[in-house]
This record gives sequence, C-alpha cells and structure tokens, in this order.
Amino acid sequence: MTDLGRVFDRFFDSMEALADTISESLQAQVTIEDSNHHVIGYSSHHFESDPARISTIIGKVVPNTVIIGLRKKGVMHRLENSMHPIRVPAVMEVGLGPRLAMCIKHQQEILGYIWVVDRGNLAEGQAEAVVEKAAGIAGRYLMKQRGWKLKEEKTREDYFWKLLTSHYESEQRIRQEAEAVSIHLPAGYNIAVLESGSGFGEHLVQKLRDTLEAYPGQQLVLLTAEHERLILLFTSLFGAEGPEALTAFLHKLLQDMERSGSVRLTAGCSQGYREYVSAAAAYREAQTVLELRRLLPFHTRHLLLYEELGFWAYLPAILESKRGAGRQSILLRPLREHDREHRSDFLKTVAVYLSLNGNLKESAAYLHIHTNTLMYRLNKIAELTGHSLKETDYRTSVYLELLVEETGRLNEWF
Repeated sequence: MTDLGRVFDRFFDSMEALADTISESLQAQVTIEDSNHHVIGYSSHHFESDPARISTIIGKVVPNTVIIGLRKKGVMHRLENSMHPIRVPAVMEVGLGPRLAMCIKHQQEILGYIWVVDRGNLAEGQAEAVVEKAAGIAGRYLMKQRGWKLKEEKTREDYFWKLLTSHYESEQRIRQEAEAVSIHLPAGYNIAVLESGSGFGEHLVQKLRDTLEAYPGQQLVLLTAEHERLILLFTSLFGAEGPEALTAFLHKLLQDMERSGSVRLTAGCSQGYREYVSAAAAYREAQTVLELRRLLPFHTRHLLLYEELGFWAYLPAILESKRGAGRQSILLRPLREHDREHRSDFLKTVAVYLSLNGNLKESAAYLHIHTNTLMYRLNKIAELTGHSLKETDYRTSVYLELLVEETGRLNEWF
C-alpha cells in the first residue's frame, strides 16, 4: 500500500493522466466516465480491446445499447449501490468483456465511473485497492469540475435571460458582454421553447443536451429552464436553412426525446434572426406558437414555426378583441338557434367541415354520417344562413368566429 501511496498521492492535471497511471499499475485498459457516461479519460496504452470499449472511445460516450444491456443484466444497479469496486462478468450481447468497475460518488450522488478491462491478470484485492484509490482522486476532480461548470452555466443563463428580457440597449453592448464571458454568438439564430407537463430536472436537461449534440446540422448556443419549459438559442451550422429543414429538425428532436423514454414535449420556434437585440421578440414568437397549441391542440397540431403561422399569429389578438367586446357573433347565431330549437348539430357540422379543409369524405366519417347526409346538412345550412361555405369571405369569417367563440367545444369535438 506504500507503493500505492507513492504512485497516486500526487497532483493529476487531467483524467487522462489518472487513467494512464491506473493502466500502468494494473497493466490493463482503463476508461473514466462522468455521470452521463461521457468519456473524460482513457488510457493510451495499447492492449487488446473489445467492441464496447472501442465504440466508447471513438464516440467519446458509452453507446446506449451498452448501458441498456448492463441495466438489463442488473450490472448498473449493483455498481451504483456498491461503495467498493465490483467484478463484472462479460456481457457479450453488447460486446463487453469482463471488467473491474467502480462507481465514483460524493455521498449518495453519482459523479462518474471507472472501468478496467479484466484480461485475467487483475490480482484480487490489489486491483480493487488501486481502483478505489483512483476513484477518490477522480471524485475530487469531478467535484471541482462541477463547481466550475455550475458557475459557468449560471453566467451563461444570466446572460441569456438578459437577452430574453431586453436588458441591453444596443447590439454593441450585447456582443461586448458575450465576449467578456466567452460566449460565441453565431451570425444567425432561432429561439425555441420546449414545454413539458412534468417539468425539467437536471437529468432531462442533460438528455436534451446529449440529443442535440448528436445532430451535426444544429448547434446549441444558450439554454435555460423555467418551470415546465426549456428555452434554447440555437444555430444552423450550414447557414440559413429553409422552414422544411427547421421543422424536420424540431420533429426529430421531439421524437428522439420521447423515444428515449424521457418525456413528451411540445415546441414552438421563432423566425431566424441576426440581431441579438431581437432575442426578446424571438422569445415572444416561440411563446405565441405554444400558446396557440395549448388553445386549440387539434387545429394547431402541425404548427412549430412562427414564420408558418399565417392567420394563426393574429388569433390571440382577435380573441382579446372579442372578449373586450363581450358580444357573440351574428354569423353563428342562426346555427346556434337552430341547434337549440331542433336539437341538430349544424354548428358542429360546420366546425368539422371547415377544420378538415372542406373534405366531404373525411368530415362525414368524423361525424359518423353518410356523405349524402353531410351534403344535405350543408345545403340546409346555406338556406338557413343565406351563405354558402364555398364563399371565401363567409367561410373565413365563420371559421374565425368558431375558433374564438367556440374554443371549448372545438376541443371537446376534436
């Protein structure tokens, strides 16, 4: 143990240096990971390796298939609940050979992991002592790194909130402060707001960061969390992209987050901007998309980008105006009165027909009636109102009135 003290009781300026020292002591390959299984150090000595380690070193992160395989086998549970190194038998389904492993902890908090490839040459007791000693050093290093990281993240979040709340008076001041805190502002950006019904914990935020890192075309610049929302400022690495590419990126992000079992999210995204004094306006645009998606989930289910909202962008203002007026629509009155007196479904029929873009077959199926029955109703409605739903002005006006006056019933019907 005296030799062990001489080897490890010194300053390590990196986890690479620590991994090499463990490797020299045990004559084995070593990988050190953080709590999210990102590689922060690995031995440079060339020994024979297995597929799991090779893919981990290449990707700088343990593949999900390996982590899932280890969890299914109960390895991660054993490792994370042990205060000492454990021997891990081979899990060949994921390409992992035998290992000596230890979970690096501070009290009950997991900071990372040490993995040593076991080629049958790890002496019982002595190898465990080496790994346990190294875990203490790695733990202190990770705690210090975490402190620096938290301070840096706090600085970046404070700066981001100043952008979102129009704190800065000029573009020059924005760029000067960004440079002062080592934030690189790209030439163009979008702001997106992601919303979850269950809030965002640290694990979910990190999962989002990891997911975004896997997309070669987009780069996350700034991120902050607020209650049940995450606010992102991101940029395309390939210059300005059209709305199709941006929509595809956001859909994939939401699908990947849901597929990973993390959470179901909704999103809204601003237009692209170049001036950072416009960040607050971009934030409001993203919020508007989310507001509309909450207001009428079915009708706005495909909306993600503010620049593609069309008339939907004006709906909140129309709704506010209607509330202030306190009067119901004259256009909808005959339909409401007919439904009340004859127990008909004329209002719902018009709502479904217009919401489904005037498609007779889809509308009839949705209403559970025959197409001929739907045609009969539409003709009766035209007689009752004196207007055909084929008239653009009337059709548009009725649809808007339905959206703002019958929001609750629309959500029930759909």
